[in-house]
Amino acid sequence: MKTRKDIWTVKHSHRVALAVGAVLSTMSVAPQAVAESADSQSKEANPVETLSVYGSRMSTQKANAGVAVSTVSLEEIEKRQGSNVTDLIHHLPNVSVLGGGRDVAQSVTIRGLSSENGRVIQLVDGTRQNFSVGHRSSLFIDPELLRSVEVVRGPSSTLWGSGALGGVFAQNTKSASDFLSGSQTLGGYLKQGFHSNNNASRTSGAVFGRTETVDWLVQSYYNDSDDNQLGNGKTLSYSAEQEKGGFAKLVFTPSLDHQWSFTARQGKRDAMVPTNPTAEEPSTSSPLVYRQVDDQSLSVAYNYDPSQPWIDLDAHLYWNDTEVNEHRVEKGEFDNNQMQTLGLSLSNRSNLENLTLTTGLDAYQDRFETVRDKSNTSRPDNQDAEAQSVGLFTQVDVPLGQAWHWQAGVRFDTYDAKDKRPSSTIGNHDDTAWSPSTALTWQASEQLALTASYREAFRAPSLEEMYASGTHFGMNQFVPNPDLKPEESANKELSMTYTFVPSTYVDQGYIDARVFRNDVDNFIEQSIKDGSWGAYNGTTVKTNLPEAKLEGIELSLHHQLGGFTNNLSYSQTEGKDKETGSYLDNIPAHKFVAETDYALATLPVSIGGRVSHYAEQTDTNDAKTYDGYTLWDVYASYSPNGEWDGVKFDLAIDNLTDEQYTRAWAQVASPGRDIKLNVRYQF
Repeated sequence: MKTRKDIWTVKHSHRVALAVGAVLSTMSVAPQAVAESADSQSKEANPVETLSVYGSRMSTQKANAGVAVSTVSLEEIEKRQGSNVTDLIHHLPNVSVLGGGRDVAQSVTIRGLSSENGRVIQLVDGTRQNFSVGHRSSLFIDPELLRSVEVVRGPSSTLWGSGALGGVFAQNTKSASDFLSGSQTLGGYLKQGFHSNNNASRTSGAVFGRTETVDWLVQSYYNDSDDNQLGNGKTLSYSAEQEKGGFAKLVFTPSLDHQWSFTARQGKRDAMVPTNPTAEEPSTSSPLVYRQVDDQSLSVAYNYDPSQPWIDLDAHLYWNDTEVNEHRVEKGEFDNNQMQTLGLSLSNRSNLENLTLTTGLDAYQDRFETVRDKSNTSRPDNQDAEAQSVGLFTQVDVPLGQAWHWQAGVRFDTYDAKDKRPSSTIGNHDDTAWSPSTALTWQASEQLALTASYREAFRAPSLEEMYASGTHFGMNQFVPNPDLKPEESANKELSMTYTFVPSTYVDQGYIDARVFRNDVDNFIEQSIKDGSWGAYNGTTVKTNLPEAKLEGIELSLHHQLGGFTNNLSYSQTEGKDKETGSYLDNIPAHKFVAETDYALATLPVSIGGRVSHYAEQTDTNDAKTYDGYTLWDVYASYSPNGEWDGVKFDLAIDNLTDEQYTRAWAQVASPGRDIKLNVRYQF
C-alpha cells in the first residue's frame, strides 16, 4: 500500500549543553609491512580518500592485522543498486541482515550482534547514528548518497567507544571529486532506476563543481515502491514505501595545511506497516500504523595537516535529529519518538620515524523523547531522558625487531543518564568503562603474517532500555530498570594472512583466515514475566544475563588475474548462554559466498555474478528451525563512448532463480526475483 501524505508535524524544543575536556596522549605505531598487508585485503580500495573525521582512526584500524576491515567501493555500490545499505554489505563474512523482507524492519548484524539494539556502531561521515527504538530500523540513508562503506568486524571500543561489541560500519558520502576528473570543474547527473519486483522507481540527480579551493555538491533523490513479491508468487502486504531526501557538501581548502568540510543531510520515509514490521501481518498486539521517519544531520569537520610530522588533527562537530511519527490507523492514535544527538570528536595523528602517534576524544549527548496518545490508557508512558558520554583513547604499536610488532591501546569512557520527567522517581544511572586491546603480529615471511589479538568492548544501556514504562501490550506493563549494567565483551582472535606473489596465475591475491571467541558479560535481554492471566497482565523488563559467548571462523580468498576478480568466503558464528547452555537468538546461519567479476579489455563493459549459500539454522531453543537456501545474483555495467559519452547502464538481477526463502530468525519471507536497471547521464 502506498503512502502519499503527511499527517502531522510535532515540534519539540530542547536546550542542549555539552561540556568536554581535551586530551593529547595517544601512541600508536603502524608498521609498513602490516599496513600493506591490511590494504591488500580491501577488495576494491579507492586510492583517493576524501576528508572524514574518523579517517585517522579507520586508517589505524586497517593497519592492525588483528582487525578485520572490509571496504565496499563506489563501483560495487553502483553494481548492487541496493535500496538499503544492507544490500551492499550482507555478502561480507559474518555480516548478515535481521528483520525480514521489509526494508523498514532491517538491521545490520556483525558476528551475531546487531545494530538494532546498539551492539554495532553506525557512522555516516563520522557522525554517530544513535537512534535505537524497539521495532524501528535505524538505517535511513539512501545508497545513492554513498561513495563507500567500511565494515570493522569484531569488538572495537578502544577506538570507537560504547556500542562496538560487534563492530562498526561506516558510511561515507560522495563529493564532487567522485564525479569530476582531470580538468573538469562543473557538472551534474540525472539517474533513473527501475526495480521489477516491487515496481520501484528510483530517481536521483546532482550538480557539483570545484575550484582550486572549493569542492561542492548538492544531491537529491526520490524513491517510490509497491509491495514486495515473494518467491512463491505471493505479495508481502504493507511492504511498500516512499522515500525522498537531499544532501549537500562543501569542502573548503584555503591552503595545503587546512581543510574545512560542511555537510547537511535530510531524508523522509513514509510507510504503512505493522507496529512491529518484522511481523507477517498486522494483529491486535501489532496494529497497523502509518509511520513517517524524518532524519536530518548537520556537521562541520576540520583537518589541520601542516608539514610537521607530529600533527594531523581532525575535529568534528555534529548534530543528528531523528523523529518517528506514527498514526495507529484503526484507533486513530498518534505517537511520536525523537532522538537528538550533539557530538564532538577530536583525533590527532603523528608520524615520527617508524612510529605513528594518535590522540583521541569523543563526547556526545543523546536526548530521547516520546509523546504517546493517551486517549487509550493501555499505552506506554511518555518518555523524556538524556545521556552524556565522554571517552578518551590511546594506542601504541611497537616494532619488536624485524619480524614482530606489538600493538596495545586503552580507552576510558564515562557516561551518565537520567529520567527528566518531572514526576519521575526512577534513579539516575552513571558508570565508567575501560576498553583495552592488544595484538601481537609475527611477519613470518614477506607473504605470511600471523596475529593474536585481544580486544574488549562495552555498550552502555540505552535510554529506552532503562526508562521505558507504562503498558507494553494488553495489560502487560513495562518495568523500568535504571540499574542495568553495561554489556562488556572480551574478544580473543587468531588470524593468518598470506599474500600471493605475482605470477602467471595471479596478479594480486591473498588468503585471510580468522578464528574468534567473544565472551559477553551482562548481556541485556528483554524478559516477559507472566501474571495471573499469563503474559497478558504480566511485566516486561530488561535484565542482564550473566555470561554469553559467541565464537566463529572467517575464511576469505581474493584473486585477480587480468580482467578477472574472484572472491570466496565462508563464515560462521555460534552463540550460547554460558550459564544455561541455551542458544542465543538472532545468530545468523553459516554462509558461503563465491563471486567473480570480469572487465572486458576491448569494450567499456563489466559483468559478474555471485552465489550465496546459507545453511540451515537449527541452533534454536524451541522446535522452530530455518531452512537453508541458495541465492544467485548477476550484474553488468556498460558505459558507451562517442555520441553516448556520459551515459552509463547498470543491470542487476537479484535472486535469479526466484527462490522462496526466509532468513534465519525472520518471521517474514524476503523478496523473490528482482530485475534492476539504472540509467545515468552525467554532463
